[in-house]
Amino acid sequence: MKVNEIEELLVRYYDGETNEAEEKELKEFFAQADVPAHLLAEKRLFMQLASQPEPETPEGLESKLSGLIDEWDTHERRTTKIKKHTRIIHLQWVGSIAASLLILFSVGMYLYKPYTPPTPQDTCSSPTEAYAEAQKALFMFSSALNKGVQQMETVHETTEKVQKNVNQQLKRFKNLRQ
Repeated sequence: MKVNEIEELLVRYYDGETNEAEEKELKEFFAQADVPAHLLAEKRLFMQLASQPEPETPEGLESKLSGLIDEWDTHERRTTKIKKHTRIIHLQWVGSIAASLLILFSVGMYLYKPYTPPTPQDTCSSPTEAYAEAQKALFMFSSALNKGVQQMETVHETTEKVQKNVNQQLKRFKNLRQ
């Protein structure tokens, strides 16, 4: 078997996508004496796995586990149904109390202090002073906007680099799968 096929099988093995026949091929390949140098770590792993005895499973384990899972499922369904019902009742009470308090608070605030709109006041004594203040405010706004634009350009460049890297890795992964 070619080294490329073995590397592809290893990728699938580590992703958990191999079947028993493919795993047997891997074990047989690594049981050979002439393994490429870059696969020696995998050879040690497969040799250790091969030296371990197959675990024994007791008879009836599957039926016992299935029964336990079914029992846990029914117990969980009962408890979640009860919890959900009590949670809905508690939320209804809390919601109704909160709504009542909000209404009482709103009415009290309205009766206590009626709304009076604020009267605008001039902050500048002359039109030239107002013009200077407006220029200063617009300059501050412009500099903040420029900073934001620069940061967006930096983010855009970084995003493009990451996108290129992701596309390269996806192409590499597709080539490995083929």
